[in-house]
Amino acid sequence: MRKTGAIVLGIYDLFMAMGAIWLGVQMITSSKGTFFADPYPDSWVSNLPFDSWVMPGILAVVIFGLGNIIAAVLSFKKEHNSSWYASAVMGAVFLFGLAFQYIAVGEMYIVTGPFLIIGIVQLCLSGYVFWSYRKGLKLNKRYS
Repeated sequence: MRKTGAIVLGIYDLFMAMGAIWLGVQMITSSKGTFFADPYPDSWVSNLPFDSWVMPGILAVVIFGLGNIIAAVLSFKKEHNSSWYASAVMGAVFLFGLAFQYIAVGEMYIVTGPFLIIGIVQLCLSGYVFWSYRKGLKLNKRYS
């Protein structure tokens, strides 16, 4: 059961990484943000600490993309019992980023709700893997 939870967590981390890399590349390659930023309100631009979407795109690829890839690799390793930790950190960073966006912009956008759910699911999966490892350790100590 512990292995199945870690595999599901690793797959979810890869899903998160692919989404972050896809959005990050969209931000970076859009000319002056027109392709990426069209669905976003003009009021956001004046509240963001960036002149374009390039830097947020780079941050999305590096922090969320590569961070979730590392978390996924750790989840797939057989001998790595703390794989849940990297995923939980990435989920917390994702939720912190959403909170920062809300504070900086001062309003919520339509994707904020689904993104909150996605981050909470990542934290819940991490907690499930943590508890299954912990439960497995208790059972192993009891029978040894």
